[in-house]
Amino acid sequence: MVVITTRKPDEEIFDTLEKYNAKKIVIISCGTCAALCQTGGTQGLEEWTEKLEQKGFKVLTGIVSEDICDNRVMKKDLRKIDDDIGQSDLIMTLSCGVGTQSVIEVLQKSHPKIPVIVTNNTEFIGMTERIGRFYMRCRGCGDCLLNETGGICPVTTCAKSLMNGPCGGSIEGKCEVGDYKIACGWILIYNRLKEIGRLDLFSKLRPPADWSEIGHQREVVWR
Repeated sequence: MVVITTRKPDEEIFDTLEKYNAKKIVIISCGTCAALCQTGGTQGLEEWTEKLEQKGFKVLTGIVSEDICDNRVMKKDLRKIDDDIGQSDLIMTLSCGVGTQSVIEVLQKSHPKIPVIVTNNTEFIGMTERIGRFYMRCRGCGDCLLNETGGICPVTTCAKSLMNGPCGGSIEGKCEVGDYKIACGWILIYNRLKEIGRLDLFSKLRPPADWSEIGHQREVVWR
């Protein structure tokens, strides 16, 4: 499982730096998901350091964290570079949005006034086929239906994210979205349920998803 990120345009990042009037930068790069997506890791750190220095910025330090979205790890990693952080104008994170927010939370007590920006856009939770090629298989909606749909997610596999299907736009197993070039998610679900002998689940009527709840901040506490 990988949180898929893509790079923001360089112009957008440099414009943000200009708005903050930032000259001295600290870079924190994700060594796991973003590294796999080639938007972080050691390679990303080196590339951004070179870009910034060519533009006249001063990179005080840069680190690659193996778990940037874990506050406990961040506290340990950031403690090592606290002096550089204190002298910086801005912190640049090469990570997903969660990693950026983790850095901000950890620094709230020690350096609350230092802005933290992200160089990436967070796209989705993906399945890895090979390095650089990923497929969206989960949107983290918080109401998983995989046990009812043969392990195939209708939210990400159905182009319309329908809770019941197939709809009238499916022809010969292909979806009208995309000019019938992509597979109908509900046909895939039907075939899978048939394979495992659970077509009884296919006839279950599911209420429409309450998308108003999707994206709301949630806290999960393990007991």
